[in-house]
Amino acid sequence: MKKLTKKTKLIVLCAVLAAVLIAGFIVYKAVIPQPLNYKIKSIEAAGTTVEIVEETEDSVTIKKTGEGEFKVLMFTDMHLDGKNETSKVTVSHLVENIRKEKPDLVILGGDNVTSGMNRKRAKQLGEIFEKLGVYWAGVLGNHEGDNTWSITRTEMVEIFSSYDHCLMRRGLESATGDCNYSLNILNPDGTLMQTFFFFDTFDMISEGRRAEYGITKNKATDGVRADQVSWYKTKLAETKEKYGDFKSIVVLHIPLMQYTTALDENTPIIEGVNLESPCSSDIDMGLFSAIKEGGSTKAVFCGHDHLNNYRMSYQGILLCYIENSGYGSYTTASKLGYEEKDWLQGYTKLTLHADGTFAILNVRNSEGME
Repeated sequence: MKKLTKKTKLIVLCAVLAAVLIAGFIVYKAVIPQPLNYKIKSIEAAGTTVEIVEETEDSVTIKKTGEGEFKVLMFTDMHLDGKNETSKVTVSHLVENIRKEKPDLVILGGDNVTSGMNRKRAKQLGEIFEKLGVYWAGVLGNHEGDNTWSITRTEMVEIFSSYDHCLMRRGLESATGDCNYSLNILNPDGTLMQTFFFFDTFDMISEGRRAEYGITKNKATDGVRADQVSWYKTKLAETKEKYGDFKSIVVLHIPLMQYTTALDENTPIIEGVNLESPCSSDIDMGLFSAIKEGGSTKAVFCGHDHLNNYRMSYQGILLCYIENSGYGSYTTASKLGYEEKDWLQGYTKLTLHADGTFAILNVRNSEGME
């Protein structure tokens, strides 16, 4: 057997070392949990003037106990993936904005805690809200649970909902998904101010479902399904029977197909910017029609598209984007080369009035990555 030369041995040794380093990096990034690089214990409470008055499997009812109008802050696409710099900056702005605004409720629009080995980060997000002492709700996005090393979407909702200040619920088994529930907000006198309906919009449409619905597009985006629409109709009727006529808002991650249709029909933008084509659902199972028919829901809020923060009125319904809140995934800086003063990162503020009407304001972060 021919002996290896010193040069060959050196090449083999270098190859082995390179393989070990690559394997170690993969283990570090995909197997070892990456926590949020933030000092959670140092967070000072923002406080709350809200209390839970009733809970069921697919709904929570809360009431404002203090004076003044009801303030909601909405954050979306934070992509807390454990990357130290971007996750720390995103969480810092989340905490600072909540402490500054002192909202009655915080809503997350999905793609909140992403990437692999995210159980610890999911728990840390829950701990952050416990330290802030603020109630929070929301939905999951398409990137929760899509990593091989990620916890499941169901596990994530279970972790979140285990915290006292989390109002997120998985919902009924009869409605597909992990975030189909309603949130009723009462005025101090017990009348219904506003109801939020939350929906799971999943990720990509499976090959089987594409064939079932005749979708020829290879990578088609999923959305609200028929049994979820049925749940929505039932919940509308139940809520009306209990409280009478009421106003409501829908929150989901992936935009409805009508976001694309509205732009195609040259619907004017009321406020905000459209810097990318809506990556909306490629299937319409009737939620928009049910919204118009029901007459209660006046606005739909979504995330998903990081470069859009506009709203428009389409067939009498406000179609809105939540202001992008994360620094980790693609942004106007990484995609378009925008200077910091033109970045979209921030949050959307809703001011709810006693009669169910509301005001919308998109707020940019005062500072960027510094």
